[in-house]
Amino acid sequence: MARVISQALLDALKAGRVARADLLLFDFPSGLYGFFSGEGTFTYNGVTYKGAGSLFQVDAIGGVSDGTAVPMNIRLNASAELPMNMLASIENEIYRGRPVTMARAYLDPDSYALLSVETVYRGYIDTIDHVESKGEGAIGDASPGEAYLEAHVESRALDMGRSGWRRRSDADQRTLDPNDGSLRYLQSTATAEIWWGRVTPRRAR
Repeated sequence: MARVISQALLDALKAGRVARADLLLFDFPSGLYGFFSGEGTFTYNGVTYKGAGSLFQVDAIGGVSDGTAVPMNIRLNASAELPMNMLASIENEIYRGRPVTMARAYLDPDSYALLSVETVYRGYIDTIDHVESKGEGAIGDASPGEAYLEAHVESRALDMGRSGWRRRSDADQRTLDPNDGSLRYLQSTATAEIWWGRVTPRRAR
């Protein structure tokens, strides 16, 4: 599908003067939760994205020519702004199969005015792993180790391989609209013989 890019963004890209921020949006039953690769907060489309620098890391977004779904991993790191006990509260959500969206925001490097937001990945959460490790430095080292969540996400390309339950038939069409008979002759068209422009068997005899 063609993507329209604003003239302001094109000019900024050509001049090499553009700032970039990555956006991560989880859609849970309790609401939308957004994070971004900056500091403070960032509001877009009515959602406030929480920033904490290297709060999250994402695998390289890949793809294949035949449209096969390509999984990826998203890592959410615990921080002062987002402690591990807050991250662990994700277990209170029904997260399996919920949508995840990755986007890239382009900003003016001087004013930080938003130039454009481009979606780069859409997927569904499969599983989420909780990882907490102690520091492994020398004796007496107070290194806190690591604490993070790792979400395993499947691409929305999965939808392209799913078969639906709808059928192209008169009966199925009338479940949508009882007065719609547009498919009433569909069954007979597959076997009907059309003699237009040819000699019919009766005329041949």
